Parts: sequence; structure tokens; C-alpha cells
Amino acid sequence: MRTQVAIIGAGPAGLLLAQMLKNAGIESVILEHRTRDYVLGRIRAGVLEPGTVGTLTEHGVGERMHRDGMLHTEMSIRWDGQTHTMGDYHIEGRRLMTYGQSEIVKDLIDIHEKDGYPIYWAAEALGIDDIEDGPKVRFRLNGTERVLEAAFVAGCDGYRGVARHHLPGAAEKSIVNEYPFAWFGILAKAAPKKSMRGYVHHVNGAAIGSARSPEIGRLYLQVPRDTDVNDWSDDRIWDELDARFDDGSGERLNRGEILQKDLAMLRGFICTKMRHGRLFLAGDAAHIVPPSGAKGLNLAVGDVRVLFEAIRRHLENGATELIETYTETCLRRIFPMVHWANRLCETLHIFPGQTAFQTEMQHETLRKWYYTETGRQAFIRSMLGAPYEV
Repeated sequence: MRTQVAIIGAGPAGLLLAQMLKNAGIESVILEHRTRDYVLGRIRAGVLEPGTVGTLTEHGVGERMHRDGMLHTEMSIRWDGQTHTMGDYHIEGRRLMTYGQSEIVKDLIDIHEKDGYPIYWAAEALGIDDIEDGPKVRFRLNGTERVLEAAFVAGCDGYRGVARHHLPGAAEKSIVNEYPFAWFGILAKAAPKKSMRGYVHHVNGAAIGSARSPEIGRLYLQVPRDTDVNDWSDDRIWDELDARFDDGSGERLNRGEILQKDLAMLRGFICTKMRHGRLFLAGDAAHIVPPSGAKGLNLAVGDVRVLFEAIRRHLENGATELIETYTETCLRRIFPMVHWANRLCETLHIFPGQTAFQTEMQHETLRKWYYTETGRQAFIRSMLGAPYEV
């Protein structure tokens, strides 16, 4: 098999890259080791920066997003038993949008299948050879080992994927921080309240209220890493959420059927080498952020924009500058966004053995974000995302 760009991974990064390449007349093949149903069933963050919304729109993936997505016009931060609402939550009309990552994936898969572009499901990537000259991706499909030859390989296969392990020096160039707690997330058939969307700093641990649609809520509780979600009844979950969201007003979250429960470990991770030869990393294969900042998908879009443009320029006129500077270009956006996500995580969560002094320092950071103009602007700009270079 031959193609111009071999893409490992059918998550948002791989699918969006394929869409952008297709629009530019560049062939690609996607290899995904999971099944189609599994990929469509994954529930992930759904808060989109305006740059992500613009990129999806520009490349023909915006119709349903603009129809069903929900713009953020305000959010709240609760600490010390009080609610602080950030109204007029935008800069020059740039606002966040809620539209589920699973919906973006569905939109992209629908477009690819309609146009007849190849996605090989349950195709396990086994290895990548000759990455400096003519890459060859070895993979297993239906029990048979095959080879996909390409001009370039995009490793969009996530933190546990194979691509990063075939990039020389990646392990030595990787930095990671594991947090001593996890997020217990639920998807609930309970209409989210606009007034209760946002962050909670509480002595029991952080909580977050968000939405997937006007009828479906996505909520999180900070819990120990060894938590078994099966130990939590629905009533226990709602009671704990109410306790953490309580601001003395008597307002409560809408309750409803809990459709899904999951546990996510929190870590910060950056691989500071994202390319060798003709192999590139993008998205979660290169960086992981605590989900409190909702930056994972948005960072992946930034990587893909640079990678697409580097490949396009090279195939059109032989230019190599953006290929050679791919890592540095991406990292200039990655580092400030990962820093923000980790700072937000460290401010909102209660750490094991945390002292009253440390809690008060967290409150002071929250006060600066809310009560000072410089802090408020920094908070909003960080949430909206750093500008693109490419």
C-alpha cells in the first residue's frame, strides 16, 4: 500500500489532519487500532477555543457544530462557599463553545466515509521503519501483517500509542508530572444550569460543571486515584456534587439519569521532540494536560495546523523550513497552554496533606483572577487560547 501521508490514529488530530490534506488534494490513509464503534463511543472534553471553531469551519467541519454548539457567555468560580460569576466572558467577541469531541469525531468520520477516503479500523500499527527517507508503517489487519509506505507519517495515536516510541530520543526529551488525585466524571441526562457551569474549589476537592448539550450535563469530582466508580451510587454522586457546589443560596444542580461514569488520572506531559525525519507527533502523542483547562483537543488542532502546512509546502514546492522547525513552532504554543492548564489544576484541587496556608494561597490566586483587571484578562485570554503562528 502507498499513500502520501500515513496517519496513525483516528482521533480528532488524525481525522482533522486527513480532512485538511484532502481539501488540499493530498492523499492520506488512516490506521486506527480500535473499532469504529469504540472510537465513536469515546466521551471526551468538548470546550472549543475560538481558534478551533474557526479551523473546523474553514475546513468544512462546522455545519452541525454551529447549529448545535453552545457559546459560553458566562461561567462561575466557587470558592470559600461563595459564587463568583464572570459575565461578558469574551475578548473582542471571541468566545468558547461547547460541542462534544465525540460529535467532532462523528462529523469527521461521516465526511470521510461519504467522500470514500480510507480509514482502516482495528488496524494495529506494529512499527515504523525508514523514517528518515521513505517511511513504512507495519500494521496488522484481520490477522494479516501489511505495510503502508508514505512520504510522511503522522503519529496521532495518543499518549499510549506506538509512534512516539519510534521517534529517536523521545523518551529522553519527555517531561511528566503525575497528580496525586483523579477525576470522577459523569455524563447525565440532566439539563445543565447556566448559573452552575464552571469551577468549584472545595475542602472535599474540586468539582466542575459543564454541558454537552442543553439536555446532557458533564460533571466531575476530584477523587483519590484508587477510586472504584462502582462504589458510588447515583444518589451519592449527586449529594457530593451538591455539597461542593453549595454557596448558601439553596440552588441545586438538576438531577437525572447518569448515563456514564469514568475515572481519569491527571497528568502533565510534554515530549519536547516532536519530529525526526519524516515522522511527526501531534496531539496527545506529544502532550497531555490536566482536563481542568480543556486544552487537549485545542492543542491538537494547533499541532495539526502546523503539520498540515509543513507537509503542504513541501509537496508543493519542496520547502523544508517548517518541517525542520515543526517542534519549535508547536512548542511555542504548547508550553504556555500546558502551563495554564497545570496552574489551573494546582489552584483548584486539594492536595494530600494540604495546609490552611496553602489553601489560602489558592484563594488568593482565585481572587486575583476574579477581582483584578490584569488577573481577569489573563484568565480569559488563557481560556480562549494562544494565537496561532501558522
